[in-house]
Amino acid sequence: MQYPNTIACLLLFSMGMQNAFVTKISNEIVRTTHLTGLFTDLGIELAHLFFPKMHPNIQKVKSNIKLRMVIISFFFMGGLLGGFCYSTLGFKTNNLIIGAIILILSLFYDDLRFSLIKTKRRFNKKKIRNN
Repeated sequence: MQYPNTIACLLLFSMGMQNAFVTKISNEIVRTTHLTGLFTDLGIELAHLFFPKMHPNIQKVKSNIKLRMVIISFFFMGGLLGGFCYSTLGFKTNNLIIGAIILILSLFYDDLRFSLIKTKRRFNKKKIRNN
């Protein structure tokens, strides 16, 4: 490897951005820095399904379970796809660049979506006030 420090810094940056991205989307419900934490939370929420009287908002529990399952699935798919691209397609350090591009595009998409939702809410509030 020619630039191991640069690669390590890019990996750390990507992980931090991914964690911030998921935290922003989930309104701080999920932090994805460690997969073990996701599995722990998933196990706790699966246990909540067995005691519905103790957890009256079962729809929220199911929603959180689905969210964690999607995140865990994408972690594994990303790892498998990255490994495949590295070993079979010979992408080498280009994997980092592709991942960073996808992350940046996702952040822009999320920001645009968030701005549209905010604008729509403001418009609806003005509409209600005028009626």
